[in-house]
Amino acid sequence: MSTGSARSSGSATQWLGLRPATLVTLVALALLLVPLSILAQPADSAGPGGVLARLRLAAGLSQANLGEVDPTGETIRFATLGLKNIAVTLLWDRANHYKKVEDWTNLSATLEQMTKLQPNFYSVWDFQAHNLSYNISVEFDDFRDRYAWVMKGIEFLRQGIALNLREPRLLGRMGWFIGQKIGKSDEKKQFRRLFKADDDFHDRDRPGRTLPERDNWLVAREKYLAAQRLADGGAPLKTTALIFHSEPMMTAINHARALEEDGTFGTTARDAWKLAGDEMRRFAMREIPTSWDVPIRLGLREAEEERAKRIAAELEALLPGRFAALVERRRADLPADQKAALDVPAFERSEKQQQLATNAESALRVTWPMVAREAPPETRDKAKEMARQHVEATETATMIDRYRDIVNFDFWRATCEAEVTEPALRAREKTWEAEREFADAKLQPAKQAFEEAFKAWREVFDASPVLRDDQLTADDIAQIVDRYRKLLEQLDEPFPSPFVLQDILDKAGPLE
Repeated sequence: MSTGSARSSGSATQWLGLRPATLVTLVALALLLVPLSILAQPADSAGPGGVLARLRLAAGLSQANLGEVDPTGETIRFATLGLKNIAVTLLWDRANHYKKVEDWTNLSATLEQMTKLQPNFYSVWDFQAHNLSYNISVEFDDFRDRYAWVMKGIEFLRQGIALNLREPRLLGRMGWFIGQKIGKSDEKKQFRRLFKADDDFHDRDRPGRTLPERDNWLVAREKYLAAQRLADGGAPLKTTALIFHSEPMMTAINHARALEEDGTFGTTARDAWKLAGDEMRRFAMREIPTSWDVPIRLGLREAEEERAKRIAAELEALLPGRFAALVERRRADLPADQKAALDVPAFERSEKQQQLATNAESALRVTWPMVAREAPPETRDKAKEMARQHVEATETATMIDRYRDIVNFDFWRATCEAEVTEPALRAREKTWEAEREFADAKLQPAKQAFEEAFKAWREVFDASPVLRDDQLTADDIAQIVDRYRKLLEQLDEPFPSPFVLQDILDKAGPLE
């Protein structure tokens, strides 16, 4: 019987033309198709699909979760037979080549193909939009043609946003293009006017937007706020959070400045600066992640410094005189050459003395945790906890200060606080009026307006030490005063002495 079975099996494999091992392999592969079909079954209206489909849905990784489904792109990706990434790499290389040779037509076509293959690849959308708005637009002479290409880049970003609903950076880039490219180009005066009158864009972007709301900086702020909401809702933010969250404030500041550059003052300018101040305060209290894995709020540096000061006073009351005693004890233990180096004024020290003094200062550095470790047993635990809190407050204040420097926080806060005041509004308006009159060769009216502006600026600087000490502000004022000097030369009148803003001019130094 076993022999007959063997003959039967052998006949079957012989009839199929297959070796027994091959047949086993085929059967195993066929059996594997069952779990694979269960795992990979796509989601449809009948159900959530297989395990992989449910995992993609839970993680929000399916195309439908990420954004709109593009049938053309889906077809192209299917046609690559699993070689999509290789195709994108080759296309990216071709795109770089076309950019180098300034072949904008082929570059655009290549990047369009890349967006079909990789609709969720952020860099493609950013690269192509920048190419359209910045590289191609400057190839045209007429500012209307340039504006048209700038808007093509912005519209391209809109397509990318639709296909990447969980990508805050694309909304941020759209805000950047609308704000910076339209608002700070050489053609910004024409671009801002064309953008405000661009019914096609505004009707698609947000129907019902009023004419004042069509200011490019306000629309840019809308995009940044939308990007913030997306990030706050859990979308991954793959960029520097500090800079990203500062943009609504900066676009509001640029909006207020642009209005004044256009000659718009009074209540409108004041309201614009109030908006900038509101955004500054919102930014100041936003939680910002740091490289220390400790979130901070930029507006709380002063509070942390005050907390450290209060805790230090409480520690001094708990351990009277012990901090100073530890400092003196360490000073007494310094080697004689280090003590001698400390007695030499810093600017008179030799290189060796400087090194000795640095070592001495390091040895004399005393902290409250050091003092707490030597506290009496009955107060030691309390002192250690208070010392820990003092270190925490001090380090947090230092961390906040470093992050503030990155975004020039103190200057922009002082600017928002000052610009909404009557003296600052008057200073800006009179400065604008003086330069307009000077350009029209109306010298006496220009002279009077300049001098009224300088008096107003004096009030601004007296009220704001931060602005008074700022180098860039001093340089800006020096440029204005230089035009005033030229005006006086034409009138054959001497420059006033003493000058009301002499301290600001001294800080600026001579003009190049």
